[in-house]
Amino acid sequence: MQQWKVRDVMTTEVLTVDYDTPPAEVVETMTRHDVSALAVADAYDSVLGIITRTDVLNAIEVRPPDRQPRGRWRRPAVTPALTATSAGQMMSAPAMTVAPDATLAQAGRLMRERGVNRLLVTGADRRLLGVVTAADLLKVYERSDEEIRADIRQVLATLPTQDLAFGVHDGVATMAGTVTDSRTATLLERLIRDVPGVTTVHSEIVIAPSTAVAATPAPEPQDPMDGWWPTRRPAPDRAPLPTSGHTGMG
Repeated sequence: MQQWKVRDVMTTEVLTVDYDTPPAEVVETMTRHDVSALAVADAYDSVLGIITRTDVLNAIEVRPPDRQPRGRWRRPAVTPALTATSAGQMMSAPAMTVAPDATLAQAGRLMRERGVNRLLVTGADRRLLGVVTAADLLKVYERSDEEIRADIRQVLATLPTQDLAFGVHDGVATMAGTVTDSRTATLLERLIRDVPGVTTVHSEIVIAPSTAVAATPAPEPQDPMDGWWPTRRPAPDRAPLPTSGHTGMG
């Protein structure tokens, strides 16, 4: 089981325009393909910038009418005009990009920090590889319950756990069983939550410490003479033996 990356959800077919593309052609391309953004790239597919609908609106200038209408009841006609002369003048640069190996969480955090809902996916030398949108990041939650269960089985197979049962319904994972310590229970819940497609984890794990008693080491054997000499004292009613002289009969 591997964590999903940007490459797993991105769109590889990206509409691009050249730096010198006329603004009218930019607008026509966006309208014909019903897209909200176009990447601006050079001849080597290196990203130069991005043009969004906001960029198009910012490039439009509303000019006053050349002459007053004939009738008083008519409003003066205004003429919108594009102030930019090329896509390069319309684009936002540098474009926000992300690597294909970035996780979905990393891409989502970058979108939130930069206030955008799409990122261009680039490789070496900013070569354009695709585009990922905020909606693409939610594709992970389209996984079926069976796919999620298969990943959870792989996770549990790598852990020294027994007597555990789990179920998945609409992305909600439920665990039940017995473990020996709280650390294992916390690790299980975190690993299951990281499985792509899991939205919530309901843990019914019971912590039951092991009842096995450690064997008490046997006492070391003691020397029977240990401590005998220091405590021995001569009996008080026995006379000491002579150390010199001669004793005999007669």
